[in-house]
Amino acid sequence: MRTLRGQLQGLGNLKRTLLLDDGLINLGYRITGFFVWSGGRGNDNNCTATLSSKPKVAGSDQDASINTEIAWTNAGTIIGAAAGGSFYQERVLDPDHVLNRDLYITMISSSTDTNQTWNYLIAMEATKLSDDEAILAIIREEAQNVGA
Repeated sequence: MRTLRGQLQGLGNLKRTLLLDDGLINLGYRITGFFVWSGGRGNDNNCTATLSSKPKVAGSDQDASINTEIAWTNAGTIIGAAAGGSFYQERVLDPDHVLNRDLYITMISSSTDTNQTWNYLIAMEATKLSDDEAILAIIREEAQNVGA
């Protein structure tokens, strides 16, 4: 098991490269958890985040039909008298995607606070890949359809 965690700060589009290709194509990672939450500043904190094997332009344009996207989450605070500032998070993981090269996180924060911080925690399970499995994972990361 391996975890990646950190923070992104600001509003609008936020991006970070998390893993870079280490040349070990027979070692892959399966995303088992993807969590995003506010750093605790203010009430105006909503975020949409995506994990992908290619850099994205914007965090809000989530598209499950694109093979480079691996996991998606929406998080924030529901504001209003009935909700009482309750926090919500929805997340979806692609359980079949094995990552063996690059990983990027892209977020879009709707906060009006330029100092808004967003925490993230990504859990991954290491897996050994045969040469054939590694090649299929690379093809999939390049957004080509492999019939899965």
